[in-house]
Amino acid sequence: MSLGIVVALAAEARVLTETVPLAGEGIDIAPGLRLRLCGMGPEAAAQAAEALLAEGAGALLAFGTAGALAPALRPGTLLLPERVLFSGRDYAVATPWRSRVAAQIHGEVVSGPLLTAAMACARSAEKRALHARSGAVAVDMESGAVAAVAAAADKPFLALRALVDPVERDLPRSALVAVDAYGRLRPFALLAALARRPWEIAALLRLGREMSAALQSLRSAWRRIGPVGIAP
Repeated sequence: MSLGIVVALAAEARVLTETVPLAGEGIDIAPGLRLRLCGMGPEAAAQAAEALLAEGAGALLAFGTAGALAPALRPGTLLLPERVLFSGRDYAVATPWRSRVAAQIHGEVVSGPLLTAAMACARSAEKRALHARSGAVAVDMESGAVAAVAAAADKPFLALRALVDPVERDLPRSALVAVDAYGRLRPFALLAALARRPWEIAALLRLGREMSAALQSLRSAWRRIGPVGIAP
């Protein structure tokens, strides 16, 4: 069965392939594996998922990073959720597929629910409230939309995420304007933001290290799984 993979950020795509697709476009990265770079947000993710199905994908994978909602989850922790929560719905992943992938990772993998939100969750208080209200252990902006498209088409769905920011930490405001929808640096916007909030430099550097830890966890997992092992 061919697999369509949805990623939001260029850095996430580079975990899977040296040739990053153009924004909003898709490429074949291995026999039976097609990747689409969608940019952040559920609407863009849904469009990418629908395009992959139209191109012949028989299953969908949401791949990339997420933010922690539950206490004690550290940067780099891998998440293979059993359920994804989005827009008032609860979507189950394909259980046999998830079990096969988890067995190949050979390490600790968190299985708790993943929540998909329409906007970035920047404040610790907001993240704690989301955890208390939903029970989700992490939050992203794409997986639930991909799950909804898969469910509507009666296709298998899976999400594989690595955590970046822990729940007890606010995201620096400058981080929210420093990159575009695909995670690419906007240097002039970053400089302008830091001119207004220079004390955020340390927090930005720490966030960069946490992002690196998450991407390294994804790379390690991908080396173990590979194009053959990820097949549904």
